[in-house]
Amino acid sequence: MSLMTRILCDSLSSVFYDCHSTSCSYLRGVLRLSYYFTENNCNNTRNETAGLSSNYNESIAHAIHSMTVQGLQLFNPRANDQNTIPTVNHNLHDKNGVKVLPYAPNDALPSDYFDITMNMIDKILSMIGKSDDGLGAHWSSTERIVHKFHMRDLWLRLQKEVRELSPKPLASVCKCVLDVKSNGIFRAVEWIAAHYESGTPITLLDRPIPKLVDSKTWEFWKSDLLHYYTPEALHDAAVYLHCATKDF
Repeated sequence: MSLMTRILCDSLSSVFYDCHSTSCSYLRGVLRLSYYFTENNCNNTRNETAGLSSNYNESIAHAIHSMTVQGLQLFNPRANDQNTIPTVNHNLHDKNGVKVLPYAPNDALPSDYFDITMNMIDKILSMIGKSDDGLGAHWSSTERIVHKFHMRDLWLRLQKEVRELSPKPLASVCKCVLDVKSNGIFRAVEWIAAHYESGTPITLLDRPIPKLVDSKTWEFWKSDLLHYYTPEALHDAAVYLHCATKDF
């Protein structure tokens, strides 16, 4: 990376960390500019070979920001914590200020109930009020349950998408999408982590999210969550997850 590129990236990083309000409309631009201000940005690979969307870093970041080993095992049963998927640090009050982990952690469910549904709810509600709950103080119990089940539903949908990828991504494509520090994916996960400090960032669309309290606000939440079920968003995430899990 050239000195000028490094300076530009450092400047963008400074802007990013100085602004935590969801009303900062230029943050979305920062996410994309961080991708283009790198010398090896894989543009040709992205456009001509992989068929990824222009904002693939955001689609992928949403799909993986709360990924766990158990989630990765949906795509490869051999997956373990020796992975390189960037995720929001479950300990939002990490003493070293680490907001994003360079891996998806092990996060096993309890087993007191018979079905995974109740075990998921048990895990969610048992973590409320703890520093390592992965979401922070701004999420209601209902919102926590919706978030957890949405992510699992998305991963199950992506499991099908990954399985049906044809042709499979080339090695050059995988090299590009897995270079998360250069292609904007890591920075997009950082955006999510930063916004957990001030709200409930269920998307990277950079607009205010109402509290989920009734059927009307659920309509808003539902519409935003379905933003990541479009063919383009699913393809983006499937390409990344194929590349990230194929070699366990």
